[in-house]
Amino acid sequence: GAEEEDEGFAVEEGYVEWVGLPAGLSLKLGKFQQQFGQTNRWHSHALPFQTRSLPHLAFVGEEALAQTGASLHWLLPVGGGAGTYEATVEVTRSENEALFGQSGRPSVLGHLNAFWVLSPATDLDLGLSWINGSYEDDTSLIDRNLLGAEVAFTWRPPARARYRGVTLRGGLMVLDGLVPESAAVDEDRALGFWGAVETRLTESWLVGARADRTESPVNPDQTAWLLSPTLTWWQSEYVR
Repeated sequence: GAEEEDEGFAVEEGYVEWVGLPAGLSLKLGKFQQQFGQTNRWHSHALPFQTRSLPHLAFVGEEALAQTGASLHWLLPVGGGAGTYEATVEVTRSENEALFGQSGRPSVLGHLNAFWVLSPATDLDLGLSWINGSYEDDTSLIDRNLLGAEVAFTWRPPARARYRGVTLRGGLMVLDGLVPESAAVDEDRALGFWGAVETRLTESWLVGARADRTESPVNPDQTAWLLSPTLTWWQSEYVR
């Protein structure tokens, strides 16, 4: 995909991917939205709410965390109804200005995800993520870590999945390695969290709500919060 800018086009994603490699592995090379959490891989139009979470906006910026490099994905060989487990390791060039400033040094990401089918109507998804790199500007060179945890619970009765359902999502993000806006700020960590619920009332209408709170990455004493009700109309199975 690409998005238009004042002086041309910026590539959102452009990569090649090899799937079905031996031992449950797949490999991706190029520029891609990284596997940080469960929703960073989703493009903005596919999100179940209007914007990305406040912690994401504060620590990563308005766009998804997308950088250039290599991603290795492993689907663990677990069967017998014990769940589905996957692990991802990515090494990329630091390109996200909010997270890494002017640094072009390598950054390393690790992601673990587990998915369980609890019943024919319910499932649970849990993910843990971590990315490490260096924040660099004219005066600073700081080792920086961003950690995240996300959970999703879905109830969707098989015979009525187009008409009824409830989805609960939530996440926690911690940024370690701050660049304080003044010498008076002695904190080195900022925290944010969010939660959302959405209920399908009919085939076309859904209602929900989202709540976020985050600390500032330059002064954790400053916080922002959001409370937003949502009403969604699905015009058809192809258009939301």
